[in-house]
Amino acid sequence: MANQDNSRRDFFKKTAAASVGLVLAPGLLSASEPQNKKTPLTAVQPEWRNKQSGASYRMLGRTGMMVSELVVGTYPYKNESFYPVLDYGIERGVNYLDTAAAYTQGQVESNLGNYLKKTGYREKVFLSTKLSGYGGYLYGVLNDINKGLPQGKKDALRKKADQMIEDRAVLKPGYHMNFWDGQEKQVFDAYYYHVLMQEHGFRSEWKSKIKKHTYGLLESGLKRLQTDYVDVLHCPHGIAMPEMMEDEILEELFSEFKQKGLIRASAVSFHNDVAGNLSKVIEVGYYDATMFAYNIANHAALENLIYKAKEAGIGMVAMKVARLLWMEDQPAWKNEDSWRLKKLTRTIPDSEISKFAKAYLWALQNSNLSCCVAQMETVDMFADNIQIMGRKVEQQTV
Repeated sequence: MANQDNSRRDFFKKTAAASVGLVLAPGLLSASEPQNKKTPLTAVQPEWRNKQSGASYRMLGRTGMMVSELVVGTYPYKNESFYPVLDYGIERGVNYLDTAAAYTQGQVESNLGNYLKKTGYREKVFLSTKLSGYGGYLYGVLNDINKGLPQGKKDALRKKADQMIEDRAVLKPGYHMNFWDGQEKQVFDAYYYHVLMQEHGFRSEWKSKIKKHTYGLLESGLKRLQTDYVDVLHCPHGIAMPEMMEDEILEELFSEFKQKGLIRASAVSFHNDVAGNLSKVIEVGYYDATMFAYNIANHAALENLIYKAKEAGIGMVAMKVARLLWMEDQPAWKNEDSWRLKKLTRTIPDSEISKFAKAYLWALQNSNLSCCVAQMETVDMFADNIQIMGRKVEQQTV
């Protein structure tokens, strides 16, 4: 890695050890700090990047990172054609880029790495990525057991897992929302492997294999991004059930990654069982931030938990805020009554902005959220959305 990057990493590690009487973001602190001793949010020193007068910022929980109210989701950003879009946003104060190893098999991370190196903007933005291969590798390890089971035993495990899903109502229409075809498979897989582990236990020799693999995932991501650290690391990527966070390996890995200066904050993302998973994030205590589906359709189940997460110092990135509105423009949804849009329009009857910008405006009225991630693929989309940053509106009762 470049000397500048090594110096930055050393700074993270040494500042935590040497600071006396100075309140720092806990994401910079040594991994030796007890997990239950959290710095109060009111005492966290804010950290600014790319601060500009035309943008609005909020603190990402106890990390201290002051992130723009809208941040960039980079799922389609696989080539240089998106550089002008990034330029446009960064020039206007957007300061957080979110990506993942799974986006086009690492191609998006590589493209962002090239962009940040070309522009020299690495220290102007907070950079977030996700270890997309963690869950799949864990399931692969568990298959050492599964592949040796007779079909009758597998069927019994499947039945038990399905009963858990039904009892918890995690796929109940109105609570569960599909944002892509086949999303429920994540739930069915997670519950199956959970009951498999419950019955057969966790083999001690797996731990070193999982940790080694996870280090490899992070090292590969850092190499593609051409940086020696990321500000926010999500793992697992797209968690499907709360018990997946009862994982001592994850807690150890995040602690080690921080101590080595490879990451600054731990995070997790999820689309499924959003209330159940957000509640578990608060409970386990080793995550600094989280990203989850939050929109006009599912928010009622989440508001109290969002407040509790804010009180616990957890930074929260709302995703899929406008996804359902986009889906309603697709041919398969054309004949469906757009109750989501009607609810949004009645709540915020502003006719001067697009329905997508209105969705982000609606979400950002929740002061407990840190920001919304938006997949803005063109300069026009960017211009439409960022105009709502900093706006306060009086919402109408539906």
